[in-house]
Amino acid sequence: MKNTVPDNWYEGFFSGINCEMWERAIPDELTTQEAGFLIDIMKIKKGSEILDVPCGFGRLAIPLAKKEFNLTCMDISGQFLMGFDKKVKEERLPIRIIQGNILTLEFTGLYDGAFCMGNSFGYFDYAGMKLFVKKVSACLKPNGRFVINSGMVAESILPKIPLEKTYILGDLSMQINNEYVVNDSYMISHLQYKMNNHSEEHSYKHYVYTIGEIKRLLAVFDLKIINLFSGFDKAIYKLGDPQVYIVCEKIA
Repeated sequence: MKNTVPDNWYEGFFSGINCEMWERAIPDELTTQEAGFLIDIMKIKKGSEILDVPCGFGRLAIPLAKKEFNLTCMDISGQFLMGFDKKVKEERLPIRIIQGNILTLEFTGLYDGAFCMGNSFGYFDYAGMKLFVKKVSACLKPNGRFVINSGMVAESILPKIPLEKTYILGDLSMQINNEYVVNDSYMISHLQYKMNNHSEEHSYKHYVYTIGEIKRLLAVFDLKIINLFSGFDKAIYKLGDPQVYIVCEKIA
C-alpha cells in the first residue's frame, strides 16, 4: 500500500461518490438521537448560538435548527454545502453557512456551544490541530461546551486495527483498506467505490491521538474535559470502545 497521502488531502476529498456515501451512511433515527444528545450534553437553550465545524451536509445542524437553535456551519466541500444551502433556504432555517478551509477561515462570533463530529477531529497534524482548537476555544463563551466525536482515537483503533472492511448501502458499495503508519501515528485509508456502472478511488489520512494527548491539547486553550462517553446512553468510554464523545468546557 502507498503511504504518501498529502496532509491537505481533505481539500478535494469530499466530492463525487464520497459525498453520496456519507449522506446515506447514518440512518435518520440515529441522527435524531445524536442531535438530542448534543442538546442535552451541551446544556443549551432555545435560541443559543452553536458552531458546527466541519458541518458536512448539515446532518446535525438541520435538526438542531428545527429545534430553534441558531447554527453557524463551516465546511470545505462545495458539493456538500450546495445541497445543504438549498435545504436551508427552502425551509428558512436559522443557519449561516461558511465555505472554506477551517485552518485559514476567520472564526467570528461568540458561541454557547460547538461540536466537531464524525471523525473530523484528527484530519490535521499536531500544528493544525492546535490552530483548530485555538480557534474554537477563542469563540466559545465561558462555560460553553465543545463536543468532539471520533472513532479514530488511539484507544479505539489500536487494540484492533480494522485493516479491511466493505460497506453496502443500496446500489453503492465501499471497500476500505487501512494502513497504520507507526512512526508518525496516522492511518491511511484507501477507498474503492462502486455505484451502478461507475467506480471511484479515494484516499485519506487521519492522525491518531490518544485521549491523553487530546486532553493536554485542549487544556492549552482553556478547554477542560468533563466527560468521556461511548454513546448516546452516556456510558463511560473505555479502552476498545468503537467511538468516543469527548465533552469539554471552556474555563471561565
